Amino acid sequence: MNKEEILAKSRQENKNRDIAEIDHFKSAARFALIISMAFTALWTMLSIIATQRVNYAVIAVEFCMTFSMWLYRAIKSKKASDILLAAVSGFTFLIPAFIGICELFNIKP
Repeated sequence: MNKEEILAKSRQENKNRDIAEIDHFKSAARFALIISMAFTALWTMLSIIATQRVNYAVIAVEFCMTFSMWLYRAIKSKKASDILLAAVSGFTFLIPAFIGICELFNIKP
């Protein structure tokens, strides 16, 4: 395999994107997730101070983002560890989502 064949195969695998560009987008996604988690924690603390209640819908939205990231990764890689992490993050998303829906419709489970 010569240099040109290796480069062509690499471009095909990476869909004509540069490795640095892929790394840049991964870093941006990590940064966005960290900032959104910090905002969710801040919003939850302010909600507790102002209303003495937790807004579970905001927490559910945050966990939905992490769940969707792990689900995408599990679908693409089909690795057992990614599937397990997708299942765990899905479960942690469903708990506050269920509580938020119950509070929204005044359902007492």
